[in-house]
Amino acid sequence: MSTDNLEQSLHSGQSGQSGTATLPPEAPGPTADVPRGEEPAPQESSRNSSPASLAGMLVEAGILSADQVAKVQEIARRERQSLGRILVRDGLVLSRDMATLIALYLGLTMVDLRSETIDPKSIALVPEDLARKHLVLAIKHNEGHLSVAMTDPTDLQLIQDLAARTGFIIDPVIATADDILEQIDLSYRLTQSLKVDTLAEEGGHTDERVTAKHLREALPTQVISLLLSQALQDRASDIHVEPTETLLRIRFRIDGILHEIMQLPMEMHPALISRLKIMSGMNIAERRRPQDGQLNFEALNRTVDVRVAVSNTANGEMCVLRLLDNKKFTLLSLDQLGFGGDALDSYRRLLQLPYGMVVICGPTGSGKSTTLYASVLQMDRSEKKVISIEDPVEYRINDASQMQVNHEAGITFATALRSILRLDPDVILVGEIRDQETAGIATQAALTGHLVLTSLHANDSVSGLLRLRDLGVPPYLIASSLGGLVAQRMVRLVCSNCKEMSRRPLAEQQAYTAEIGESQERFMYGAGCNICAHTGYHGRMGVFEIMTMSDTIRQLFLEDAPRHRLWEQAVSEGTKSLKHDGMLKVGAGKTTPYEVMRVLFSLE
Repeated sequence: MSTDNLEQSLHSGQSGQSGTATLPPEAPGPTADVPRGEEPAPQESSRNSSPASLAGMLVEAGILSADQVAKVQEIARRERQSLGRILVRDGLVLSRDMATLIALYLGLTMVDLRSETIDPKSIALVPEDLARKHLVLAIKHNEGHLSVAMTDPTDLQLIQDLAARTGFIIDPVIATADDILEQIDLSYRLTQSLKVDTLAEEGGHTDERVTAKHLREALPTQVISLLLSQALQDRASDIHVEPTETLLRIRFRIDGILHEIMQLPMEMHPALISRLKIMSGMNIAERRRPQDGQLNFEALNRTVDVRVAVSNTANGEMCVLRLLDNKKFTLLSLDQLGFGGDALDSYRRLLQLPYGMVVICGPTGSGKSTTLYASVLQMDRSEKKVISIEDPVEYRINDASQMQVNHEAGITFATALRSILRLDPDVILVGEIRDQETAGIATQAALTGHLVLTSLHANDSVSGLLRLRDLGVPPYLIASSLGGLVAQRMVRLVCSNCKEMSRRPLAEQQAYTAEIGESQERFMYGAGCNICAHTGYHGRMGVFEIMTMSDTIRQLFLEDAPRHRLWEQAVSEGTKSLKHDGMLKVGAGKTTPYEVMRVLFSLE
């Protein structure tokens, strides 16, 4: 039922009333302060029987019949769940319609939690398990009143429990169940679970709570579990555990940017690092040499692999955990990566080559592996034999044979490639070309009837072409085997929840005009909200530069033409630069001029 129809249904069921529906006598108003032991005085109402509960509202509004409500109430009692949660779960009432119904009937404010500023100190007043169980979220407090978002403010027992627990008069406001759950996930941080930061702010001694016994037995495991779950929830790709002289700093890399999450006492550092070493199969006694390992954990109904690297610093051992979430790659397509228009068509043509080599170029962290995996995922692997050699295997691909480099066993990119050629592959994925031997074998494989997909550290497409020559591969082999090169970077996306047009500085306007040829003063920017953690950005996508090897470019390369000549020819054949593709996405409102300038800054 739509909101408009819902309002009409409500007003038609409230004969004799005009304006906003008032709070029924049985439920406390937003600012009602009824002394304990006293019943609120009866209020006059033109309705014969004002609904005293959510069930009564649903029946009077004509949304459900009394029989339907009775059946759902029985289910709710049997499963020990709230009536509202069962109604939404079973699809009998939409979450937003439910919130609108309650707000109209009780005359309460309905809030959009995505744009509401939520006070962390208010959040801390209500335990997370209680908030999740009853779908409540404390938003702000002022002068003895605590504003709490909830789905069912007619639950007087819950309101009384919250008042007794917090010591505040509860002012209920209405929000949808989905929004409350989302904000609970975002708002309840690791700091509340450990209570360490709060203790430090209050001037307490952390060693009074964090004892050696706690560190040895329960706390390190709890910290690691909470860190991993929170990082997955926050879409983090890496967790940094960094010791300083006085504190242990925890940072998450989200959308390519590091964010400080919390600071822990240094007393926790030895036990935390030791536990991580044990979990990832490292030598716990080795503290001087760098080590790496792997672990996996389950959270949010999926299993996540974690690569762990430990290295010694002046302040103690530092640890970085890389989260490899297979679920992120199950639905990736090329257009979701950021390919679009002519770039998408050009890249798909490269992937349709029966043989040859396609090279993805970019620095570390530019998304090269992501593009390689997405390229394989969109192929018909039932008709093609796909074999990969990677260091390490980061994500599992169905219907593909994946090998891992193992230097101790003598398995390198070059030796594995030689064996792969005897396994009748159609497509070979080489994680990275690092040396002359690997580059030479990869080009030979491309010449002998295989499609080779690989990556290379280079800043742009022309640099990638020259880098292959610098590795010692003969130019004639490169010209004969190479189908095309793709240079790429990752830029952050404007948050779709809080985006708005904003006037930007002259430097950003000039950068956009220089690439697109159109003047523009206002661009799409995120104002900042709870969804994007007030950064204005949420998620990332790629910007791409695709150079297809034409006969002219091959001839110029064989003639040892300078870099600028190769680039001019590529542009004349339709290649768009990374910065141009980025600014096209700015014009489409997907990212910002500042973000493109930050990622693609150069001294040229």
